[in-house]
Amino acid sequence: MDWFWIGSKIVMVEKKEESPERDGQLWIHQDGFLTNKLTGLVLDINAAQSFIAIFTGEKRLYLDSMKEKDAANDQRFGFEKEPGFIFQLSDPNMVVDIRHEETDPDARVMIYPRKPLTVPEGKPKPVKNQLWTLELSDPPRQVDSDDEDEDDSKRARMRAWFGNWKGWGERKKEMLHEERLHEAHEKVYKDEKKKKKSTLSNELIAGAVGYEAVHLWEKKRERDGEEDLSTSKKLIAEFAASELVKVLASRGEEDDDDKSSAKKKLMTRMAIMAATNYFESKHGS
Repeated sequence: MDWFWIGSKIVMVEKKEESPERDGQLWIHQDGFLTNKLTGLVLDINAAQSFIAIFTGEKRLYLDSMKEKDAANDQRFGFEKEPGFIFQLSDPNMVVDIRHEETDPDARVMIYPRKPLTVPEGKPKPVKNQLWTLELSDPPRQVDSDDEDEDDSKRARMRAWFGNWKGWGERKKEMLHEERLHEAHEKVYKDEKKKKKSTLSNELIAGAVGYEAVHLWEKKRERDGEEDLSTSKKLIAEFAASELVKVLASRGEEDDDDKSSAKKKLMTRMAIMAATNYFESKHGS
């Protein structure tokens, strides 16, 4: 599954459309865990931090580092597309709930027993504060038969390299498939037919650049010797930024208009994140 917004039937805050501002609102669902794109932390159920909660037992949602699966009952969720409940896997009767149907931006989001959709008389019962929609942040594109890189499942696996998996610890390697970066690098840097192709996606190019940046650092390390971790990451980010400039120039994408500038900034962030994730997966964080 790709990144998506979790949207309430009650609008609590205006949805942000552009990266990186929207990243704090985006989530990805993997193995029951809901991971926030900006922080890399996962959704977690815990006791509300208030005096009254001592007596009511109210539980709210927070962000936290991932626990081992056998101890993560309070971090794993499922989704019922119809009618729209996000529920706790270990207790499907407990669902994500907006307290008292509040509409303020800081309204409490909590875990609460699932409300019935109908009352005994058979009339519909409003439960809109417990019903959610999942909206893909980037809708699927039509597949270009001349370019297999348009396949949405491949794009989703590539996009994992641009995410923040801080809360996953060592398990983040489960999300990062090195073969996708290697394939991207082959197409962008070595395949003469494809590397100039205008339909190559931004994700493919940024992933290839991130892969190249790490290998440039590895060559430098072989030549000059070991560097400390912070210096290495800074250097890899510099390599990624400069490599992206070279690749875009070779593809004739050097326009200086505002749209091209915004695209370049976004792709630079993507390339640096891919390079950082790749470096950490190979050499540790």
